[in-house]
Formats: sequence, C-alpha cells, structure tokens
Amino acid sequence: MKSLRSQISFNTVTSIAIISALIITLSIYVYEKLYIEFVSTEVNAIGENISVDLIDYINEPAGSFNQTEVLLRLDEYEYAETAYIFNSQGELLNVYIGQAGLKARAKPNAFESNVDGSQIFKIDTSPKASNALEDVNSITALALGLHHINNKVVMVKTIGEPIYPLGKFILIFNLQEALRDSRERYITLVTPSVVFLICLSLLVSVRAQRKVFRPLNTLIKTMDSVVDDKNYDVKVEETEREETLALSRAFNNMMGNIQAASEANQQKNALLEKQQSQMERLANFDALTGLPNRQFLMKILARELTKARTNRSELGLLFVDIDGFKSINDSFGHDTGDKFLLHISVTMSKLLGEAYTLGRLGGDEFIIIAPDIADPKTLEDMAAKLVVAVSRTHIFNTLRLDSGVSVGLALASDCNYELSSLITNADVAMYKAKGSGKARFMWFNEEMLADTKRKVLISTRLSSALENDAFYLAYQAKVDAEQNIIGFETLLRWHDDLLGHVSPAEFIPIAEQTDKISLISMWIIKRLEIEAPRLIKSFGSQIIISINLSPQDLNSERLTQFILKGMRENKLPAKNLEIEITETAYMNNFNVANSFFESIKHYGCQLALDDFGTGYSSLSYLTKFDIDTLKIDRSFVNNIGISEQSELITKTIIKMAKSLNFSVCAEGVETREQAAFLLRNGCHALQGFLYSKPTPLEDVLATSRRRAL
Repeated sequence: MKSLRSQISFNTVTSIAIISALIITLSIYVYEKLYIEFVSTEVNAIGENISVDLIDYINEPAGSFNQTEVLLRLDEYEYAETAYIFNSQGELLNVYIGQAGLKARAKPNAFESNVDGSQIFKIDTSPKASNALEDVNSITALALGLHHINNKVVMVKTIGEPIYPLGKFILIFNLQEALRDSRERYITLVTPSVVFLICLSLLVSVRAQRKVFRPLNTLIKTMDSVVDDKNYDVKVEETEREETLALSRAFNNMMGNIQAASEANQQKNALLEKQQSQMERLANFDALTGLPNRQFLMKILARELTKARTNRSELGLLFVDIDGFKSINDSFGHDTGDKFLLHISVTMSKLLGEAYTLGRLGGDEFIIIAPDIADPKTLEDMAAKLVVAVSRTHIFNTLRLDSGVSVGLALASDCNYELSSLITNADVAMYKAKGSGKARFMWFNEEMLADTKRKVLISTRLSSALENDAFYLAYQAKVDAEQNIIGFETLLRWHDDLLGHVSPAEFIPIAEQTDKISLISMWIIKRLEIEAPRLIKSFGSQIIISINLSPQDLNSERLTQFILKGMRENKLPAKNLEIEITETAYMNNFNVANSFFESIKHYGCQLALDDFGTGYSSLSYLTKFDIDTLKIDRSFVNNIGISEQSELITKTIIKMAKSLNFSVCAEGVETREQAAFLLRNGCHALQGFLYSKPTPLEDVLATSRRRAL
C-alpha cells in the first residue's frame, strides 16, 4: 500500500520533471529560432564577403584557381553545403561542395586536382549530372536575398554592383544538420543540470514533507497508542498550520468525546452489571422469600442427581405444602399471606443445615434437596422437625394463625435418579399426607403412584368423554311434607369403557384441577335444554330443576354468557330452573357471583345456597345473599337422632332461614326419623335415598307414567 508521503514525492518529482521537460522544450524552440536568425545573418555576411572577393575573378575561366581558392574559404564553416558561381550570362563557373554536401550528394571522383594540387569540382556530363544542373537552374531562378528552403538557408548575392552585375553567387547552408547538432549539444549540456535540480528538488521536498508530516506522524502514533493501550485520556500538540491544526483539534475533541462516552459507558456497564446481577437473582431466586425458585431448583436438583448417580450415593427430596394457607390468604388478605409465607420459610431455613437446599416451587409449596443421605431416617427426622416447628399457632402481626405442613418424602434411587419422577413421587407422597389428615409426613410408595396414574388417566379420559358424549344426567327427586315431587336435582354420571363407572366425587375435583369443569358444566346445560322440557311436561309446570355450578364456573365468562343466552332465547326454562352454589364458592367469588345471579334472577331463575353450615356461615354475609333456598348439608342430617348438637344446629338453621323468608331443603335424608324431625321443625323440602336415588331420565319418566296409571 502506497504511503501519502511517497505519493506526494512521486507527484512532486513527476511535476518537476514535466515542467523541466516543458522548459527544455521551450528553450530548444527559442534557441532554434535564435540560431536560425544567427545562421541566416552569418550566411548573409559570408555571402556578402565572398561576393565582394569574386569581383576580381568573375571573368576568369570556369573552375579557375582564384575562384576555387575563394570558395575553399567556406571549409571553415561545417554546415556550408554547396556554393555556386555564375557569370552574368547565367553560366556556371564554379561549384563548391562542403562536408555537409558530401554527406548528401557528392562522390570522391566528383573532384579533380588543380594544377596547384587543390581539389576543384569536376563537371559531370552524365544524366545524373544533367539532373543536378536542372537543380542548379532552379536555384539560379531564385531572387536575390536570403531564402529558407527544405531546412536549408539559400543566399543569392550579386557579384558586383546591382546596377551592373558581373555574376551571381549562391551559397547553400545545411540548417537541419546544424540545428540537430546544436540541439544535441544543448541537451547534453542542460540534462545534467536538470537531473541535478530534480534530485535537489526531491531532497528538499522530502525534508519539507518530513517536517510537514511530523505532526501527522505524531497523531498516527498517538492513535496507535490509543488502540493498543485503550487509553482515551490523551491529546496531541496543536500546530500552527491550518490543516494539521484543524486535524489536531478534531482529534483532541474526538478523544474528549470518547473519554466522556467511555466514562459514561463505564457507569452504564456498572449499572448494567448490577442490574444483570439483580436480574439473575430475580431469575434464580424467589422475590418474596429470597429462596431458590423453581427454575434454579431444577438446575440444582439436576446437578445433584448427576453427582449422586456418578458417586452411587443417595439423594432425598422433601416436598412441603403449608396446610391451611388458603384460608389465611382468603381471610386476612394476600399481604398477610405473603408475610406469613416469608415467616414460615425463615422458620424452615433455621432448621436446615448448609448441606440442605430449601427452595420455593410456587404458592405455598416448597422442596428440600438433601444430598449424600447415609440413612433414610435422616430425612424422617428432618421432616418430623419441620412438622413440629410449623404445625402450631403462630403469633404474627398481632394475629394468631394456625398452620401446619404436609411433607412428602422420596429417594432418588427409587426412581433411577430421574428428576421429573423424583419430584412426582415426593409430590404424590405429600398429597397422600395431606389427604391422611395433614400436619404429617409420608414416604412415597408404588400404591400412591397407582392412585396418581388413575387421576392422570381420568383427566385424559375426561376429554374423550366430552368428545364422545359419554356422560349422562341422573335426577334425584325433592318432595314436600306430603311426599309430592316438587323438584329434581340434576346429577352428572359417567361410565367409561376403560375405567367403568367413575364417581363424581372422583372426577369432579380432577376436572376442576385441569380446568375442564366449565366444559362439563356447558355439556350439562346443553343436555338440560333437551331433557328439562320432558320433565316439566311429565311433572307439571310448577316443577323446579336444580343444577350445581362449580366455583370455577362463576369465573368462566363463556359459561355464564352461554347460560344467560339460553334463558334469553327460551332454550332453558328459567322459571323452572334453580342454580345451586356452595356457600364457600359464593363467598370466594362474591362480586362476580352477585352480578351473574342478578342476571339469571331477572329471567325468573331461582338460587339455592348448598351445603350451608360447612363454610363461612356468616350471618352478615347471609343477609346479602339474594337467594331463594337454603340447603342443609347432609353432615347435619346424618347426625339427627345421634348428636343433640347437630339437631340444635339444624333447628337453628331452619328457624333462621324461615325468618329470612328462605325456603329450606334438607339433603341426604335416609331414615324416617330424620324426615320426621325435619318436617316437625318446618323444613319445606326433603331429598335423599328415602324417597329417590339418582335415576336416569327415562326411568324417571317411566315411574311418572306408572304413578299416573
């Protein structure tokens, strides 16, 4: 790659060379012009002198010695080519051919020796000589004076006075050869000087460039040091020359800006590193408790499982769920719930050693990773300590909060060190502990997994049942004091080809957990649009058909709008319809439920509060319920005749409902003693196996027809 300095040097030398060549060319041109004038003047003077000298010899015979002698004086002139002497009659008397002429036309035998030994021109009478004489004749035709013909100077002079001419003298001077030789001599003399001047100019130029480029070189070195050292706090000296001054200032300004930007970037990088650290913490640790979150726990567990498999050691996992946390969250708000979770996480952390890793999976679920377990009893001891530490009354923010933990224990070797299987096993064991009474720990076993597999299979088959219309509706009658059928409760039944008969108590919770309950409720509504008119036709227009909605159904905008659309388009007999909702579901969805229930009551649909007495049982909330019927839970009915306390609660519920103008319905009536007690205390409707079991529609209609007969 060419440098700027070499390029400038080359351009300088080239410019000097071109200019020098032009000057030499011009000087040669001028020199030639001057030389021609000089030669012309000299030829004119020579011709004048010789013409004067020939006056005395013009009348001598041709080729006389005296004529020749005068002509030979031209030998002094290198470029005198030929000379001619003519008498007054135009006859050629003598010819002179000089060195220049010999080169062009003469031959050695064209001369002959004179009597004195001198060389004179020998007149040739050959044809070629005739042609030469023709040329001479053309020369004699020239006018007196100086002529320039074919790069020759031809001078024609009169011998004698112009008035009385004795003859004519013609001199031809070879100007071309004279110019060529003169030019060569001139170039030979000038060229060394020009070369010397060019070299001198180059030297001066290089030294000048070195001085001029010194600030630029300094700038380049400074820039290289910036690149190598990453040091932007540098400046270069500002010179007096305009261009380098502008460049230096621009560089210094650029370095100042870069330095400022570098400092700003360092501050931003420090902030970004801090934010990245915070983001990594947020990504790997729970924001509330500061414990490892699900994502980070999975990484830790995967690493520990790999290590345990390699070292053939045992790894234990404790799956912890806080009992009663939902009630605390619902009763005292999420803020209290979050603080309580933090309190519990701190409590558990204090019980664990450094070898254990406690993390929060989400919600109120935690896991504890216990590597290098020498004895499974170590896990049991740890689980027992957790249960004792947490399963007690906690004084928290002036509140007395009762809680506990259910713990599931699993070993990595039992699942071949598979991460997902280990978590599933511990999770299954935890749910088994929770289902066995809570506030305890349980080891995983294969029987638990079988229950879990059945739940998974039920969840999978639910989708198939919806697609293949595998459900059917059963109806359980409600009777009045005279045992007249006044209504039916709609109950869902499912018989699967693979699972056989599946109880609602088994598949409904699974449907709620897998968000399929609203699809099932929608199927019930669609089916009821078909079957309800047949029941009304068979049992009369006063009959009331009740259906149950899940708490999740109240949050399903699609389902509630579907029900309202059915009532609005008269596909659902709203005046014969009653919606049953549990007390707990109503309270957990109070605002949403009220809006929905106001809409359905507008169409004449009734509302029943199911399982009363098992949930909140708050009289203040009860006065806000716009309900028509209060249903007494079967847990109270079952204890009639057994527990005086249950009988007293039942009487109180009936009396309270009647005072609020609610209709009262008791469910789960199986004995006549229960029926008599309920009727005696003013219960309006009875429902249970004593009067009817849940029966498919066709059987219900057949029974109605038999009674009619």
